[in-house]
Amino acid sequence: MNRENLQRMADYIRTVPQEKFNMEFYRKGNEKHHKCNSVGCVIGHCTVLDDFDNIPTLWNDEINFTEWSTNYTGIALRESEWIWCFDSLWNQTDNTPTGAAHRIEWLLNHGLPEDWFEQMTGKTPLIYRTDERK
Repeated sequence: MNRENLQRMADYIRTVPQEKFNMEFYRKGNEKHHKCNSVGCVIGHCTVLDDFDNIPTLWNDEINFTEWSTNYTGIALRESEWIWCFDSLWNQTDNTPTGAAHRIEWLLNHGLPEDWFEQMTGKTPLIYRTDERK
């Protein structure tokens, strides 16, 4: 786990306006720059934190967001820690940039909560607090 990069993501995602944030949607990755100018998730917005040359592309020149996130965070796609921080299911429980930042920081400071999946699916209360949940 790359703690420094994860903290950079938490700090940056707080600056993204709610109207440009949605955990459910991934932006198209065939733009020739990596700044997200559309509605997107944590991964889509945070590619701006890395050098464009470090961002892998697919055969059709679309950004490979999942490979980038694994390289940048040190957490592989579908590991429990990745799901806790970045999964699209969060759009049903806490679809806010502040909530995403809280989840990343919770992982960094306390580790993965035992009931992380239950929190993500709304079966248990969120362990962190944010007034911006929608």
